[in-house]
Amino acid sequence: MATNGVSSGARTVCEEEARAEAERLLADPRLHVSDRHRAFLRYIIDALFEGRSETVKAYSIAIDVFNRPASFDPSSDPIVRIEATRLRETLQKYYDQISDEPGARLDIPRGRYVPVFVERDHPPCPEEDGEPQAVGLPTEEPTKATLWSDGKKWRHTMVAGAALLAVAVTGGIAYEAASPTHLDTRKPFVALSVTASQKDKAASEAVMENLAVSLARFGTVRLKSGASGLRTPSNGLEQSFYEINLRYAEDESSVSLWWQVSDAASGEAVWTDEERRTVAAGLRNEAMHDLVFAVSRILARPAGIINAVELRRNLPASTTGNVCVLRGEFAVEQRDAAGLKVARSCLAATIAADPADADAMATLARVYVWIGRATGDDSYFGRGLELANRAATLSPASPRAALAQLGVQYQLGQNEISIAAGRRGVALNPENADLLAKLSMVVFLTGHWEEGVQLARQAAEIAGQPIRDASFVMILDEYRQERYAQAVSLARQVPAPDAPTTVLKLAAIARLGDRPVTEQEISAARLQHPDLDRTVAAMFSGARYDSNLRDALRAGISEAGLKMPELASNGAM
Repeated sequence: MATNGVSSGARTVCEEEARAEAERLLADPRLHVSDRHRAFLRYIIDALFEGRSETVKAYSIAIDVFNRPASFDPSSDPIVRIEATRLRETLQKYYDQISDEPGARLDIPRGRYVPVFVERDHPPCPEEDGEPQAVGLPTEEPTKATLWSDGKKWRHTMVAGAALLAVAVTGGIAYEAASPTHLDTRKPFVALSVTASQKDKAASEAVMENLAVSLARFGTVRLKSGASGLRTPSNGLEQSFYEINLRYAEDESSVSLWWQVSDAASGEAVWTDEERRTVAAGLRNEAMHDLVFAVSRILARPAGIINAVELRRNLPASTTGNVCVLRGEFAVEQRDAAGLKVARSCLAATIAADPADADAMATLARVYVWIGRATGDDSYFGRGLELANRAATLSPASPRAALAQLGVQYQLGQNEISIAAGRRGVALNPENADLLAKLSMVVFLTGHWEEGVQLARQAAEIAGQPIRDASFVMILDEYRQERYAQAVSLARQVPAPDAPTTVLKLAAIARLGDRPVTEQEISAARLQHPDLDRTVAAMFSGARYDSNLRDALRAGISEAGLKMPELASNGAM
């Protein structure tokens, strides 16, 4: 009898032993497996140690390991089941060959894609009633806890003279009790309320109505209507509720909106702030309009207050749904290799659970773009385009879908279609300064210099602060016109500049001809961004510059002493 894929006579090993065996196994030249099977093995091992085995399905393996398209259907394509069978057979032969050596062994129980590490002097996990048949969805069951913890619980619950069967049963009960419930998250609910003096009451109600519309356009939150109480989420579903209390006031010279965001469950105030706009002569409505846009952006943009709070929640890495989308967006913006890897898996799991989740599709499309740029594998761009187009079809009013199409189509050289998608997104969500800044980048890099700079300035004006992509466009335009001192000045004004902005600043400093300052700046930049040379490569591999601008950039980068793009590594991020 097997419990959780472990035979009743086998003993699981601790995590340290499991990790050691995993690394030894993958490095052992006696393990004769194809690159595909080695990638398969590494994929399920990484998922286990990262605590996200429950997201590993036939669908995610097909997408992430075997490069199947997002439309992959496990019921009509049994590739994962077939390759898993072959891998199990190879592992069996391998461990038979080294049976005299002490240590642990890795098994992949049939019916699941989750590795189990047991002591090597015990037989492999018994075969179950057969591999899941390719009918409907695959029937593999996700793991819900690390398997070495099962072994610990079994050993702790053993008593002298207890039968092995009793131990196995006790271990199974302990496993179920310790298993975390898989979490699926939804966009948070927000409830708006406003107070004002009697004379400002009508204006305050108009402000709240406009704010509700503006929040909805970001597509990151859901508005709670009516006076219905908080609903209790169903098992496995995580749902956050936030109350936004507003206080509106106006006088002859200004309009203001005080606001506070509270967690409805705990009553804790998570953020309090106030925005004010000056009223020019006869332009009160414009001031109110700007006020609403400003508060809406602060609250609901992808990196806004509510989504930042959602990201800080202590949820497992395997969490699917909205939090997975937010994590994916964050990884894309930060160019975080580890974050992109985790996001790729949880987004695929989210889409597998809900094939109509347009946000997950759009975000996975953007993740694919950056994986493709990092690895040099152009096939990711085609897969990203398929997902972006599906997201736009499912949710035509989604700014996320428009952003995905903007990025993927530009990457594929479809410039006019890319720009059209970006314009559509901005029209859907004019408060979204980040989207406008990304549009400005594409417009500028396709040779529309003046319009690109105009859009970048507009984005910064809407945001009321520097935005990375908009700042890059304005710095690049100064560099293009050989105004290197102005380019350096603008770059220094960017708070927490990313690596591409830093590279551009270094190129501009080098073109000024002050070698001591250049060397000092490069030393400081390498401390902050250790991988500047790869950044240079990514800047050139992912964008199509005007030939004159490209040559000018190459000259500055060469003078700065950085590796030229053709010599820099462009390996996996």
